[in-house]
Amino acid sequence: MMTRQQEVTTAVVAAAGSATRMWPASKAIPKELFPVGRIPAILHLVAEFAAAGIKRVILVVAPKYLDLFRSFFDRSLSPPPRLSDDPIARGFDQILACLEITLLPQLGSYGNATPLITAAGHVGAAPCVYAFGDDIVFGENVTGGLLSIYALRNRSVMAAQEVDDSKRSSFGIIEGYLDDGTFLVTRLIEKPTATQTTSNLAAFGRYIVTPDLLNTLLHVPPGRDGEIWFVDGIIQQIREGKEICAFPLTKGKWYTVGDPDSYTRAVVAAAASPPSSFAVPL
Repeated sequence: MMTRQQEVTTAVVAAAGSATRMWPASKAIPKELFPVGRIPAILHLVAEFAAAGIKRVILVVAPKYLDLFRSFFDRSLSPPPRLSDDPIARGFDQILACLEITLLPQLGSYGNATPLITAAGHVGAAPCVYAFGDDIVFGENVTGGLLSIYALRNRSVMAAQEVDDSKRSSFGIIEGYLDDGTFLVTRLIEKPTATQTTSNLAAFGRYIVTPDLLNTLLHVPPGRDGEIWFVDGIIQQIREGKEICAFPLTKGKWYTVGDPDSYTRAVVAAAASPPSSFAVPL
């Protein structure tokens, strides 16, 4: 029996990674605050949430960066007067006005499910968006796409994008099939070898998490390096026969700012986008 569908109004962002591939830049600045054009990576993500109708954002950050994030999202700090008519500055103000933003220090060892577990008490028994703060998408509101699949199936949803064969071993790769137009996941293989799968559909850091998936993550045993990994919760639910959906990007392009090459491509993509493309809520 399908459970009653709950509205998704909260997003949790994992923003506590060490960004070793971006050192020494990441020695002083978290990768989520790296500029991608004039807009820091985290603001591209938060703007996406606002445009998709999310009302509350919980940022889970490394304790040493709390003050930097707090300053960036401080509503009392206004833009310079000469930027009063600037579309990006006005868009930023609109986003801060329509979202409730909470900052939490990450506790415990770092597995990529740890930030969600840290925020679990704030999420409660409700579905949420879970996002990795260094993953941004241009050309498509992926949160909106995830929510559209959730509205149809009332189940957890993973964002995905096809990658080149040579990159397959760097990602979690999804296998599945279409059911009445929705991609259902039958298998998730973390960093597969060439012989393990022919799929090129890579999951990336944007999800709808239903309460039962969050509960699974709260009880899943530690995995690699003694840490809690998000994919382990997904894999466990698939093994239990629970439906997991995927939303492959249709026209957008995913970039991760935690990788030097991908970050460079993201900056180039941002430069090619007009300021009016900055997503702001209506």
